[in-house]
Amino acid sequence: MVLSFVRRILQMQCEHIWLVLTFLIIFIMLFGNRKVRIFAVFAMQFQVFKNARNNKVSPWDIVCFLFMPVALAAIITYKFQITIDDTLAQAFTTIFSLAFTVLFGFAAILVGKIDSKHNIEKQVVGETFVSIVSATLLCLISTILSIVTIKVDNSIILSLLSFIIYSISFMIVMLVLLITKRTFIIYCNATNGNGQ
Repeated sequence: MVLSFVRRILQMQCEHIWLVLTFLIIFIMLFGNRKVRIFAVFAMQFQVFKNARNNKVSPWDIVCFLFMPVALAAIITYKFQITIDDTLAQAFTTIFSLAFTVLFGFAAILVGKIDSKHNIEKQVVGETFVSIVSATLLCLISTILSIVTIKVDNSIILSLLSFIIYSISFMIVMLVLLITKRTFIIYCNATNGNGQ
């Protein structure tokens, strides 16, 4: 009986060691190499939230694009207790993968418009490009976290992961709406500029 108990403790410690090692490797991969650090992209996304009139970050944009998605995710996860199960995780993985692909392709097309002669159009195209890249990175993060939830058995960790995935999902929705509106503005400017 004592031997079985000791074996169980050693096995638990071994699992914790592997878990810590996994997170350490992920941390080094993401933050140890300057070529894959994504902080600059998200810092540039904050610049998109600037008010054009006074050139200051709009508190309303920060509330709508960051705080409201987090609050909505908290309500869904902790008030309504809707955590992500395997079926929802698989659906999220598929949706985020498709969104990642579409946004990445759209970013490649939009790069050609950055050489615009009109300063406002050039600014709108640049901000739209930054929002597309930010949404693409958030899709990638959400896809990875959705895959992780399939293997999680601990209800506290599953709730936390669900909260994070829901938060990121609502942020992606807001960014896609921003991208859609900005794309419409670019289209309108292009057709008006061509005399159509």
